[in-house]
Amino acid sequence: MPARLLPWILVLLCTCSRPSPRPQATGELWVDARASGGDGTRERPLRSLADALARPGPKRVRLASGRYEGPFRLPEGTQLVGSGSSTILIAADLDTSVVEAPGDTALESLTVEGGGWGLEARGPVRVQTVTFRNQARGAIRLGAGPLEGRGLRFEAGAVSQAPVAVGVLVEAGTAGGSAPSLILRDSAFTGAYDRAVRVRGGASVRLEGVDFQGPRMALSQDGGVAEVERARASGGSGTAFSTVGGALTLVDVRVQGHEYAVTANQARLSVRGFSSEHATRAGMGLTATTGLLEDVAVKDAGSYGALQLTASDLEVRRFRLEGSREYGVVALQGRVRLRDGIIKGVSTADGLAGDGLHLRRVEADVDTVTVEGAKGTCVLATQRARATLRNARLSGCGLAALAVDSKATLESRNVDVRDTPGSILLAIEDGQLQVEDLTAKDARGELVSTDCQGQTRVRLRHVEAGTRRGLDSPCVQLDARPPQP
Repeated sequence: MPARLLPWILVLLCTCSRPSPRPQATGELWVDARASGGDGTRERPLRSLADALARPGPKRVRLASGRYEGPFRLPEGTQLVGSGSSTILIAADLDTSVVEAPGDTALESLTVEGGGWGLEARGPVRVQTVTFRNQARGAIRLGAGPLEGRGLRFEAGAVSQAPVAVGVLVEAGTAGGSAPSLILRDSAFTGAYDRAVRVRGGASVRLEGVDFQGPRMALSQDGGVAEVERARASGGSGTAFSTVGGALTLVDVRVQGHEYAVTANQARLSVRGFSSEHATRAGMGLTATTGLLEDVAVKDAGSYGALQLTASDLEVRRFRLEGSREYGVVALQGRVRLRDGIIKGVSTADGLAGDGLHLRRVEADVDTVTVEGAKGTCVLATQRARATLRNARLSGCGLAALAVDSKATLESRNVDVRDTPGSILLAIEDGQLQVEDLTAKDARGELVSTDCQGQTRVRLRHVEAGTRRGLDSPCVQLDARPPQP
């Protein structure tokens, strides 16, 4: 071998023996606002997020802590991963959105601050462990496709005090694309949002494990489908959960305060496990609504009643209503079926009235209920209502245990009345009352109180009471035959 080739051979061998650097993951870029600028590797990150987003193709962009001035538009296939809440995407202009995501994108572990909207999206979009705060119009606006969020925080700052501010707007747009759908899990809204989640058009929403503290309304739904499970709402002044013309399902939902806990108008409602405390008007105000309500508890509702049911077709099973003002259940028009319920302590503010069941111009079928401590009437049918009552336990009824007036009809069977200072039975103004298998103990008033005017009628069969006062009224018919087996 010629001597002059030896040095070159040694250099080549040394070069080949050196360890090669670990290759950069395909499509992964690193950005650090404090860096001097590099090629986007972890060792030499880019300084500008805009430069990273301008790179072609799908990519994962990893952001170091720091503030990144937007607005930003995420290309299709972009994953934006921050270093936690100290990674902040911000836009000072309240007429722009901090982030636009028009396609398949993802955001994770960062904060979105300021702007008119925090995120405007047309899914699919995945958002995880992201905080939205101080947006002027709303945190997220979803116009099409799916968006799935987990571990999100929505904070309405001073700029979001305006009544138009929303947390998340899910609205079917007119520009085409699939109907928007939101799934939000294990997240929280705090502060003075007017509506934490607003659903419009043919959109759909599913909320699981979401906490609302402070928004005037937790959910406002105009059409579409909404499912809410394991949710808590408190500190608001409007309706917590509202639907107009939509389908709403509530499972294990708790509401503290608010004007109404739930309102529904021309809607389909399904409830399995629900409680309301200290609603200033009513626990539920339902109009022209159909559905099934199960395991419902309302405590200390306002003067519109614990359950206010108007022109609806509803069944309520396993309910407990305590401390309501004016009414326990007030049903006007439509049809209602009540099963296995307890109503306690109904009283007006002056303590002079308050009905347990107030049935007005409605078809009502009531089975297995207990009414205790109604300052007015425990069960009242009025204004042409047609009601049946079975297996009832009534006590502490201030005015009357069972009452009919204004051409209403009430048929009862197997009713036990105890400790009632008022009349056991009251029928006036063309009301018709049929009673079978009635037991009344500790009665201090009349057994029957009636005006016997017009079509007023009281028909009794198998009545056991400690008093017989009122039985001699001309419109009272007593069937003393023994009960049939």
